[in-house]
Amino acid sequence: MKEIILNKAKLKEDEITEVLEKSRIVLRNDDDEIVFTRFGRVYFLPGGKIEEGENPVDTIKREVMEETNINILLDDIEPFCVVKNYLRDYESKDGTLVNRLVTTYYFTGFTSDDNIEYFNNTRVEREDNLRGFFIDIDEGIELIGDYNKEDPRATYLALETMKVLEEYKNINLENE
Repeated sequence: MKEIILNKAKLKEDEITEVLEKSRIVLRNDDDEIVFTRFGRVYFLPGGKIEEGENPVDTIKREVMEETNINILLDDIEPFCVVKNYLRDYESKDGTLVNRLVTTYYFTGFTSDDNIEYFNNTRVEREDNLRGFFIDIDEGIELIGDYNKEDPRATYLALETMKVLEEYKNINLENE
């Protein structure tokens, strides 16, 4: 499993005030397209926060089913990469600034479902028009490159997603 460290702000372990774990998936269909999620003007791969009592596999299955109603088949129960993203002075939901470490486990998987339905969204997800769609991976990378550079969340997710998709493409090239 590849470990990717993103620490542009050179945050040290003893400066971290908040730790968060997530699971996300590079989910492809029969046409070798992948699922992207759009939330406001932020694009990322499907997934979410690991809840208490869950492991990363449980989380990705729950998140994808809750948010898209898509059944998935994981390629492996081990993630293909993990990203440790160190974020200095990140604005949390309540407006306070935190030094956050986000560890995200990335899986690969397959779905034969082409219909993405969002039926179990939170109020905020509905208000910001959370949507998923299938896209060619190279078109997706190009789309991510056009993120809102004024939005810290968009910035960290865009950079992280681009690194993960590059690693995914490298692994697929090695396996061909």
